[in-house]
Amino acid sequence: MRVADFLGPSHIECRSDATRPAPSAGEVLVAVEACGICGSDLHMYRNGIHRELLSRSTPEGYQVPGHEFSGRIAALGDGVTGWSVGERVVGVTGQGGGMAEFVTVPVNPFQLVRVPEGLGFVEAATTEPLADALQMLRKAEITADENVVVFGAGIIGLGVIQCIRAKGLRPAHVIAIDVHQTRLDAALAVGATHAVNARDEDPFTRISAICGEENDYRGRSAKVQVVFDCAGYIAQMAGPPPLETALRLVATRGARIICFGAFEERMLIDFNYVIHKEPTILGSNGYAPEELVEALELMVSGRIDRSCLVSHRFALQDVGEAFAMQSRPESVKVMLAIGAPG
Repeated sequence: MRVADFLGPSHIECRSDATRPAPSAGEVLVAVEACGICGSDLHMYRNGIHRELLSRSTPEGYQVPGHEFSGRIAALGDGVTGWSVGERVVGVTGQGGGMAEFVTVPVNPFQLVRVPEGLGFVEAATTEPLADALQMLRKAEITADENVVVFGAGIIGLGVIQCIRAKGLRPAHVIAIDVHQTRLDAALAVGATHAVNARDEDPFTRISAICGEENDYRGRSAKVQVVFDCAGYIAQMAGPPPLETALRLVATRGARIICFGAFEERMLIDFNYVIHKEPTILGSNGYAPEELVEALELMVSGRIDRSCLVSHRFALQDVGEAFAMQSRPESVKVMLAIGAPG
């Protein structure tokens, strides 16, 4: 069986002699058709962070990443009922393994869901990050005419923007912030009203010009009610962490910040904004099972197009090139098209 083997920072290769897994009781074996490179996979690729959480070991000692994928059920473990060999499914694993021809998946509504007819495998492999976006949106409780900022225009942040539009919410502005113009262009294409390149301009100045500015005894703000931090903290990037910029931007009362992006290490921020403005800061990790189903329904109905966000596709044997491409500014979502034989 072919698998991707993560060897260390910036080093991942395809192996062709891995042992094919067998499903345990309560599991199915999935023949993988497509698997996405997640932002967390990219953090691991850059510096090895969370390796133990993001890769699954084979008997040969290969470390196989990949937790957002689609394929067909190839075998059923003992006690599995209600599922059939050949069914098209989305799988989500808690500890990698999806960048392989075959992977085992527990049968539960958090990790296994059927793919509706009419939806391709590549688009279906983006279900998990879209469900993540739906949970963030649920937590944010956006109301009409609020100003919304999305930090990080990768697959998660773009999914947040897509869900805002697909669910018929009516914020006054939806502003995307990133340092890569390709991703900002994608944000505008899927529904952002404005795009701010933080490499070229100060987000506070630009967003204040868009939304207005307030300055009272609580401090200054750019009248932003909701911020989605889908960027987290990348240690080598210049400037303050996105969370600190978010605290500068948010309104002086009633603001919500939803934190999803990974933090590569500890960071220093000015926390006085929290005391003065009293925002609500919520973490978001994963999704509710019904949000996996809703994500698939939004795609198959045509209300959300995920295929436009898949900027590059690679075969499994080219996994090293795929990860290198996902690290480049011209990429949005890189997908491994695998296709298991037999």
